[in-house]
Amino acid sequence: MKKEDLNKFIFAGAFVLLGIMLFNSFFVFSVGSKLSTKIEEAKELARPAELGLIKIESSCSDCFDIDEVVKVLKDSSDIEIVKEKSLLRNSENAIKIINNYGIEKLPTIVLAGEIEKASIQNFKQVDDVLVFMNIVAPYEDAITKKIMGKVSSIMINDKNCEVCTDFSLAINNLKQDGVFIDKEEEFDFSQTKAKELIDKFSIEKLPALLLSDNIDAYPSIAQSLKQTASKKQNYYVIESQAPYVETGNGKIRGLVDLSMLDDSTCLECYDVEIHKSILARFALAIDEEEKVDISSEKGKQSISKYDIESAPTIILTGDLEVYDNFNIVWPQVGTVEDDGAYVFRTINSMGIGIVYKDISTGEIKGLSPTTPTGQSS
Repeated sequence: MKKEDLNKFIFAGAFVLLGIMLFNSFFVFSVGSKLSTKIEEAKELARPAELGLIKIESSCSDCFDIDEVVKVLKDSSDIEIVKEKSLLRNSENAIKIINNYGIEKLPTIVLAGEIEKASIQNFKQVDDVLVFMNIVAPYEDAITKKIMGKVSSIMINDKNCEVCTDFSLAINNLKQDGVFIDKEEEFDFSQTKAKELIDKFSIEKLPALLLSDNIDAYPSIAQSLKQTASKKQNYYVIESQAPYVETGNGKIRGLVDLSMLDDSTCLECYDVEIHKSILARFALAIDEEEKVDISSEKGKQSISKYDIESAPTIILTGDLEVYDNFNIVWPQVGTVEDDGAYVFRTINSMGIGIVYKDISTGEIKGLSPTTPTGQSS
């Protein structure tokens, strides 16, 4: 190869090599630049949002504890509180913030700064800030300054009615559901104050429970109350269902006697006492109960008087008319006799496999074909 051709070859090779080097340099720079950008973007995403926190306090010492929310925010790895300020609700700055952002409940928290980076539960964006919204009662109404959700309760009982409803259980349930009971009062029917309240709220049945309408600050509970209680003045009034005491005459209503007719010779027959657990579902107040064998004189009299065809069964007597729900169901399973007695008759309604005796024939019914009988006819 001539020297001149060799020089041309070397020059061409060098040019190609230079091109490759330039391409590699550009590619590496381009990839490195994109990678660097991605790394910076990842760092920015990972960086906690820098926020300023303003706590607007309330004068109510029993109200919602906003400091618990502050603690949760400070413990979060997603945000960094770089500035913190507490304001009294009557301060000029607090009033300005309340008005500017339509704040309705106190105490509360307002967050400002990098709110677009922050995703925090229970906060709502209002213009250029985040406002804490999940304030539960009791709280201070930011506009009226009234404390909402501090509930007063009044129970009126009758110490002579041992079977009547105990509304203290309802009070305890309300407390467990988060209702703040600020004041509790209890009076007996015999007391002058009780009679004044009975007249003031036109109460006809005792026990009665009165709850101040501050309970409206608990929406789900208030909704339930509106279905079961009457609103009178500034209270929800709940009067007892049966058994109860009539305030007009002091009479206890809803006392019931239970007579269980059984057959001691029918070992396979169902246990008549099952009826007691069924009756308990309707809150019947059993005053007296007895178990009567169908072979006894009293048993025979009941069978004859009410034309009873099968046993075991039950007979209910007493003040049954005051049990509304029970009286809706009873016609499906029994009869109401001329003397007011309720006689259970539809044994098959108790379910499959119930064994009983046909009194007129002595036949045991409900047994499977392979089940031996231990009864003598």
